[in-house]
Amino acid sequence: AKMLEANQVDIIVTNSPNSALINSMHIEPILEFHDVFIGNPDFFPLEGRTVSLQELQNHPILMLTKHSTTSEFLHNLFLQHSLDLVPAIELSSNDLLIDLAKIGLGIAFVPDFCLNETQTSLSLINTKETLPSRKLVAAYHGNIPLSTAAKYFIEQLTQ
Repeated sequence: AKMLEANQVDIIVTNSPNSALINSMHIEPILEFHDVFIGNPDFFPLEGRTVSLQELQNHPILMLTKHSTTSEFLHNLFLQHSLDLVPAIELSSNDLLIDLAKIGLGIAFVPDFCLNETQTSLSLINTKETLPSRKLVAAYHGNIPLSTAAKYFIEQLTQ
């Protein structure tokens, strides 16, 4: 978002809400999604239960790095419930978080669209607290004309 604001790029694809997006940017929704907690039931037998965020604090949490919108979102969610989130591992890849959850290193927090049917070794962990949905969005300057290629790119993303 900072690169878009500085006119270093024409378009970004990012999660929303995103505190770095500013009012002069035009936002096109691409996909609505939910973030989920996942874990290997052999190491974290929480499947079929409803777990509070406070109880999740007793387990190692695997999440994206602190400068990501996902990390900001999860930290804010914990703060709203007067909880302090201290992740065990922070990485820059959802795929790596899923891989670490598979081998039992912790409970990963990832977008649901990152999961597929082949990940049967993982279970979704239901939380007592409702996790709000988020959106994947394309953002660009509303006052700078887009090229034909950029317009086509955004059309393909939003179909």
